[in-house]
Amino acid sequence: MLSGPEPVVAVVVRTRDRPLMLERALADVCAQTFPDWELVVVDDGGDAAVVDDLVAARPGLAGRVTVLHNAESRGMEAASNQGIGASASEFVAIHDDDDTWHPEFLARTVAHLRETGDAGVAVRTEIVWERVRDGRLEEESREVFAPEARSFSLAQLLRSNRVVPISLLYRRSVHDEVGPFREDLPVVGDWEFNLRLAQSQCPIGFLDGEVLAFWHQRPEADGALVNSVFARARDHRAADLRVREEALRAHVRRHGVGGLLYLTGYLRTEIDHLHNLFRESALRQEELLAGQVQAREAQAELGRRTEDLVRRLEERLAGLEAATSDASLVSLLRRRYRRGKARVQAAAGRRRRPGRPAG
Repeated sequence: MLSGPEPVVAVVVRTRDRPLMLERALADVCAQTFPDWELVVVDDGGDAAVVDDLVAARPGLAGRVTVLHNAESRGMEAASNQGIGASASEFVAIHDDDDTWHPEFLARTVAHLRETGDAGVAVRTEIVWERVRDGRLEEESREVFAPEARSFSLAQLLRSNRVVPISLLYRRSVHDEVGPFREDLPVVGDWEFNLRLAQSQCPIGFLDGEVLAFWHQRPEADGALVNSVFARARDHRAADLRVREEALRAHVRRHGVGGLLYLTGYLRTEIDHLHNLFRESALRQEELLAGQVQAREAQAELGRRTEDLVRRLEERLAGLEAATSDASLVSLLRRRYRRGKARVQAAAGRRRRPGRPAG
């Protein structure tokens, strides 16, 4: 349990039966260069003894960690709200048990919020592709997540979530304006929270440049080690549609369906037009390719005929040479043969030039 002044940052770690991940997450928090933090671990229906043992094995957590055990899983967003409610810090960070930070994450994000007065700040983030082999985590590759992002943008959030929990530090007071995480959403609760945040009067900054957060993904894992975005893809699609449908209905209640009907019809017409243009372009491309194939076939046939003609001329000349002993006549025949051969080959060369198919 904690005692003394409230820490500046509360780090909430949600976990359930993933000791391999939780051990890494605990080490990650302890490695932060910013010292004024508290940790709340929410064990959402997992093995309590395993969680307690992992926490106890970290001397750096002594006196600054609270562990909450749920006998049954309440869900990710309920775990977030539970952890936030068990702390009283100025700033809040949701640190999923399978993700990590740069050691300077808290130091730089806290400094930004202190300097700007922003309500929150997101950071440049990297996806870390990894797999589990023989009980160990092995990194396979990395890529920048949402490289086009330069701000905490509602326009981009309307398409999909561009700020995952590990990427964001925000003021606790944000919840007074936008409310808690929605516990009725089994997944995409972080996206829905970000949508409310982006529509509020809360300014959210963005730290571009060096990557400060790492979103770990394991598409080939199974069981407790898999990411929800892969294991619960159907739930993600259903929850995504639910959030959009709710927002659409709220919009229609205020403004009616007229504008949306017009926009939907206009977009359908434009999409059909683009589809037709694409189809026509594809047909023209097929015709062009067919013509090129025919031209290449004609050129190949011309080459074969030219070679056959030259061969027969050589055979005829050899026969004439054998039939006469007149050296001057043989020389004349040779000169005329060479001129004739050159003309045939030149004509064949002109026919093979690009843009001049054989006819």
